[in-house]
Amino acid sequence: MQYDFENAPDRSKTDSVKWDVKSSELPMWIADMDFKTAPEIIAAMQQKLTLGAFGYEFPQADYFNAVADWYETEHNHRPQTNWMIFTTGVVPAISSIVRRISHIGDNVLVQEPVYNIFYNSILNNGRHVLSSDLAFDGKSYSINWAELEQKLAEPLTTLMIFCNPHNPVGKVWTSEEVQKIADLCH
Repeated sequence: MQYDFENAPDRSKTDSVKWDVKSSELPMWIADMDFKTAPEIIAAMQQKLTLGAFGYEFPQADYFNAVADWYETEHNHRPQTNWMIFTTGVVPAISSIVRRISHIGDNVLVQEPVYNIFYNSILNNGRHVLSSDLAFDGKSYSINWAELEQKLAEPLTTLMIFCNPHNPVGKVWTSEEVQKIADLCH
């Protein structure tokens, strides 16, 4: 299947959150797709539209198998589908993880600058934000490893929200950096 990543549809004046900006502005504040949805997805949606009835649904085995297939193709690892749960989005998933993994009053560590919704997911669930700020040298961001280790070692720090690629700085952490973070969290 061929996909068009060259031509973006004009989404101005379509109620697009991203593209509802002045002509002189660049909408770089939100992660939104700037290319057409894959034809396979459009076809599946059209099939649902043709039915003409929209009710509550819950994903079945085919959904979870599709996710596992993707991981196997992309990462050469197939997760067990019984490890998976359905969620309506990343933000509700983060909030659920905060509630499940930590306790009221615990610290949840982030690396500022960070996607602002992380704060809501922490504070709205009665936890405290603890940041190990990323260092910026004028060109790129890096981790202050000594500070990160110290803050992760605090007894009330029970969770770290780790974003890779980091949002909003866009840095893709190396496998060595990811492993070092995992080791510090452990």
